[in-house]
Order: sequence, then structure tokens, then C-alpha cells
Amino acid sequence: MPETILQGHIDRTVVRAQRYQTVLSIQDSTDLDFTSHPHTEGLGYLNQTQQQGIKVHNCFAVSDSGEPLGVLHQHTWVREAPPLPKKERSAQQRRRNQPIEEKESYRWLTTLSAAEAQVAERVHLVQVADREADIFELFAHPRALNSDLLIRVKTNRRIQQEWGKLFTALAQAPVMGELTVEVRRTPDRPARLAQVQLRALQVTLEVPEHLARQRPELQPITLNALWVEEIGTPSDGGKPIRWKLLTTLPLETYAQACQYVRWYSYRWLIERFHFTLKSGCQVEALQLQHRDRLLKALATYSIVAWRLMAMTYLARLTPDVSCEVILNPEEWRLLRRRFAPKSRAKKPPTLHQAMVWMAQLGGFLARKRDGEPGLKTLWRGYTALHLMLDGARLVGKT
Repeated sequence: MPETILQGHIDRTVVRAQRYQTVLSIQDSTDLDFTSHPHTEGLGYLNQTQQQGIKVHNCFAVSDSGEPLGVLHQHTWVREAPPLPKKERSAQQRRRNQPIEEKESYRWLTTLSAAEAQVAERVHLVQVADREADIFELFAHPRALNSDLLIRVKTNRRIQQEWGKLFTALAQAPVMGELTVEVRRTPDRPARLAQVQLRALQVTLEVPEHLARQRPELQPITLNALWVEEIGTPSDGGKPIRWKLLTTLPLETYAQACQYVRWYSYRWLIERFHFTLKSGCQVEALQLQHRDRLLKALATYSIVAWRLMAMTYLARLTPDVSCEVILNPEEWRLLRRRFAPKSRAKKPPTLHQAMVWMAQLGGFLARKRDGEPGLKTLWRGYTALHLMLDGARLVGKT
């Protein structure tokens, strides 16, 4: 079962998380498109198209300093029929009147509970998510005592304060100060530094009218709001940062606001995790007979994707530490035997050296001007290393 494959990794993620006082539990969804493999059974529809595949919702744990710790929860599902068109008024009304338990968005609530069940008793857990998680029921969902939310806002919600609407209230809030934010590189934009100003205030969200009719027990919710707005126009011509965040965390000082902005900026790591699954591990290139086999492969590749991310993160920050923080002795000894056969050193190589050797197995030339290896190269090298390990073990048995 996929859950059994992934559970051992989740257990180790919990162990790693316990080294920190605060852990970010980042949620996001992605689509795995297998349309080009029409003979695979058990697939479903993706979005309002005829594309076939599997929808995946991951919960990825990250330290409060940005270290990838691993997967805390993974939920997969398929759509047996295309979803209702968003532009149709009747479809919107039917979707709105559905109980949250019958909607796909219920995954945000169940994943919150699943993550809390893993680590909330041991560490302070902060759920981080983008605008898709701007769901009133998520803010109203019961949480553990040491569990908080940090959610980017999509809806201009009604509030009890005199301004009436959330966005209007944020625009009137006083400026707390300015901050430099690192904007990560994506396929659509280069990396850059952005100068932003911060505004914050406390607001009380009104219960949406359709929810008030469905669930009269719901009450208005008091949260802290934070507006992160870039000053000026980006030099690359891209879109300026406009983050409107709602959080259950205390927000009384400029230092707290800066910390929450930095925590939200780590949300890109789950996008990097999905990129590693697709572009590094090439999970969408798998040609397997049934969805069940794909899910087992997904669970396995999720562990590998985290391992590659952790390796590149640690190699960048602590290149001179022992490679045993990531590799076991059998792995690094085989690498040294391949690339430094005359070495008689008993100590394991540094993490950076081991990563370069692994990348060389994947085709990295390791020339002075080549920079650092990419994820695809590391994936190929990681695969080659384990093929070599299998061969060495078979030779040892003969």
C-alpha cells in the first residue's frame, strides 16, 4: 500500500521536526498528468479538460529556517467526471451550497488534522498555504493548542470593523515598517530581492451568508491581518508582491510581522517539491498499468524528492559536514570507490563532495565553471548509484 511505503518516511520527518520549536506545515495541490499513457487504468479528469491523471495534495514540513524536513501527509484522488464549469451561475450556486465535507476543498481541513496528529503535541505547528486555502471553514476548524494558521487571502471578506471589508481595512492600517524579501526564481521569473512595506491590524470575519444559513452554529472569527506590499515596480517587469495574509498567530510587533512574512516566503518549497517530483524524478513519465501502481511509485518518489531537496539545501548551507547526514555508509563508500579509488581515508567525504560525485553519475561534468548540479542530474545520479548498489550486493552474494 502507498500509505505503508510513505509511513516510514513520515515517522522520520516527525523525528527531524522535533529538533525545532516551530515547524511550518505547508499545504498545496498538484496534478499528475498521464494523458499520454491512455492504457493506464483508474485515472480521472484534471480540471475542465479531457486530460487524465491523478490529483495530489501534499503537506510538506519545513523548519522555521527553511530546511526541508519531509512529507507529513499525502492525499490523492481522481475525478470520475469533469468538474462543473466555473462560469455557470447554476454550477456556482450548487457548489456553494454543498457542505464542505462533500467538496474537494475539504482536503485542507483533513490535512490540517492529519498534520496535527503527527507532530502537534511535540512542536508548534504553523499551517502555511496560498489563496486556495482561503476557506472560512478552515479558519473555523478546531485546532490543537499549539497549532496556528498563516494563509494568503483571496476573498475580500466582510468584517465587523467600521471599514466593512477586509481589503479596505488593510489599506487604512498604519505602516509597521519595511522589509527586504527574497523572491525565488520560477519558470516565469528570475530570482530577485523585493523591498516591501508591512501593514497589520486585527479583524473579525463575519460568517458568509450561505454558511450562516447552512451552519447556524458558526460564529465570527477574530484573526490578525498582514498586508505585504512591494514598493515600486520590479526591475524585471514582473508583478509586484501583494500578499494579504490572515493568521491566528499573535501580531503585535514589527519583528513578529517580519517573521511571518519570512515563514510565508518558504511556501515556495512545496512548489519546489512538486517540481522535483515532475522534472527531477520524472514521475509523469511512468507507464504503469493501473493507478494503484502509480500511487506506490508516487509514495516512493516523494521520499526521493525530499532527499534530493534536503541534500541540495544542506550542501549549500553546510557543504563541509559529513555526507552521512544524508547518505548511509554503503552509499558513500561506493561513491568513493568509483571516483577516488586510491583514497585510504576512513572519514566519510563532505556532503558537497558526495553530491558532486553523485551528480557525475548523472552526467555532471564538474568543471570549474559548471556551477552546482541541477535536480535532474542529481536524480539520474541517484538512480545510477542505487543500480550500482544492487549490482554490488548481487556480486557479494555469489
